[in-house]
Amino acid sequence: MCLKIVEPLSPSSLLGAGMAKNCGESTVEVASSSSSPIPASVSATRSKVKHHIEIEGYPVDGVSIGGQETCVIFLTLILAFDIGRCPQRAVSQEFLFVSHGHLDHIGGLPMYVATRGLFRLRPPTIFVLACLRDLVERLFEVHRAMDQSELNHNLVPLEVEEEYELRRDLKVRAFRTYHAIPSQGYVIYSVKQKLKQEFIGLPGSEIKRLKLSGVEITNTVSTPEIAFTGDTTTYFILDPDNADVLHAKILVVEVLWGRVLQMLLD
Repeated sequence: MCLKIVEPLSPSSLLGAGMAKNCGESTVEVASSSSSPIPASVSATRSKVKHHIEIEGYPVDGVSIGGQETCVIFLTLILAFDIGRCPQRAVSQEFLFVSHGHLDHIGGLPMYVATRGLFRLRPPTIFVLACLRDLVERLFEVHRAMDQSELNHNLVPLEVEEEYELRRDLKVRAFRTYHAIPSQGYVIYSVKQKLKQEFIGLPGSEIKRLKLSGVEITNTVSTPEIAFTGDTTTYFILDPDNADVLHAKILVVEVLWGRVLQMLLD
């Protein structure tokens, strides 16, 4: 398991001074960022400066400044957790997962959608707590009236424990977190089809025949890859429904609770 802690650093820094737990060893990784690049799909002259760190094979970008802005980006999955003030490099992400309604986590939402429209990118898919759906819809109605633009997007409300298929090999599940206002975290799962035990060793032609005849020859295996808590107390650790959160390859938490988590997981 890898525990990655998002440290609140200076406004010009991205995920940095993190602490990783892997096979019983602790390491410290530091990365810094200069000005934000224009999304690769928009500009052919993207800066060559490295703006991300790599954790468990995933390039990770973002910013976390306590009380001001949180946005964590997983580049190869084209998704972001929370939007902060909408850092430029978050604009190219097609999926956005909002953990709660505090402005340091959701304040840049209209700008995120508007900028994607400006660059003629496809409307993003935005996941929010089910109880925030009406409020977020009203937020966009106000901005449409002021901006006189469409602000096209797909809004997906999720209840705790509800799942949503992002693509055939990737899904998300919302989990309960414990904050001063309604909140939830998200677990991203890889999804694979594995041949059932009883069919292992059969010739390919026989497996094909069984499949064409309607026999279910595979099992669906879901593996928790990434978990993001947003703001929460440590009570989420004790929640029996959150077991997959602690088994994810990468767990992103606020640094305030990071030291406590590290001690509990050691």
